[in-house]
Amino acid sequence: MEYWRIPGRGGRLSDRLNRLVVIAAVLGIGAGGWGLWLETDEALDRADSREKITRACEGLVDPDKVLGLNGGTDRARPGSGTDDVMFDLDISTPLATMPTDCVIYRVGEPETSYEHFLLSVWATPSDAYAHIADGSDDPFDVWTRRGSDDVTQEADRSAAYPLGDGRLGTYGDNSVSVKAGCANEPEGKTSVNALAVARYAADGSPLSDADRRTLAELARTAAERLADRTGCTAELPALPAELPPTSRRLTAADTAEGTCAWYAALLRHRDRGRLPDRALGAPAGAHSSEESCLLAVSDDEAGAIWSGLSEKERGRKPYTPWWLKAESYFGDEAGEVVAEGLGDEQRSLDPGTTGVDTEAGVWWASSTCGGEPAVHTLTVRYPYEKYIRPHLRELFRAYVDDVAARRACTGLEFPTDFSS
Repeated sequence: MEYWRIPGRGGRLSDRLNRLVVIAAVLGIGAGGWGLWLETDEALDRADSREKITRACEGLVDPDKVLGLNGGTDRARPGSGTDDVMFDLDISTPLATMPTDCVIYRVGEPETSYEHFLLSVWATPSDAYAHIADGSDDPFDVWTRRGSDDVTQEADRSAAYPLGDGRLGTYGDNSVSVKAGCANEPEGKTSVNALAVARYAADGSPLSDADRRTLAELARTAAERLADRTGCTAELPALPAELPPTSRRLTAADTAEGTCAWYAALLRHRDRGRLPDRALGAPAGAHSSEESCLLAVSDDEAGAIWSGLSEKERGRKPYTPWWLKAESYFGDEAGEVVAEGLGDEQRSLDPGTTGVDTEAGVWWASSTCGGEPAVHTLTVRYPYEKYIRPHLRELFRAYVDDVAARRACTGLEFPTDFSS
């Protein structure tokens, strides 16, 4: 049997060196070919993914930025479950047909897929994107943390942080929302909105600073392109230089800052008594379309309060956390606020009105801030509301007065009945 041999070119040592050089060259060519094939395959995957993202999200986002999230990927597909689901948005589509969205999945091996990114767009007014005040909707992840020593240490989501001064929009743990105000109000719509969500961080995993920035860029680009596509005349501010990380961790109430600073100030002039000892707010944006302050009672404090209740007050011991939330909505968002009681029945909390919805555990007030309508709400978890009812008016007034001072609000109207 004959074997292929590398011909000798000199002495024995020289021959061996020549053979090694040639073998290395052959192996290098093979490795180079394999690497080139991998690069070509990745390029084809990325090109295909870019096309699918562009088509699914109707050209509202940069597909390379979507692919670059969460460490980056070359393989992604739109859809829900196993089916490709895409939406079409063109200039002839009535704004009233929105909201609509696109979902992008990251594709892994072997052909597995994971939620990666979501873009949702809508026009305001929109029934589908109302702000719901509901005293039974716990802001704490009660079921997965049941049995925890102290459930109210951390909320299931952060408050809304302003993008800069809030004029552009807000952001949270894994999402950014951008509003484009329509000066010409096409079809009666006052703004178009884009929400970019990092679905891979839906479990509460913190976003990197880079991904938070990328989400903000995606949301702003989508809102700008959406405005152009739908005939909405809008000028969007630039993104702020810094986007501080959000937090879901409640702090001691007497050191609260930002949108909860009013509560810390209140406690400096009175005994806390049965009022909450924890707070969660966000930086206060001078032009934010929404803001909130969550107040809650720690487990130890709840036990102390319970021990001091009269027999008439007690009833059956509750197993839900004790909390209350103060919120404000400005501009066209003020017309999107509803209280939701038992049976999912909703009641609109319209600008210029005040009142109380006992089923939902919501009190609301109205004002005009910077020339725009505003609605302010106080939502309290039952039965905690019973234990602090005499202090609700004082709490609500302190909160709204603080907002009014910061936002140049006039014409404050409060509900007259806090005893219901």
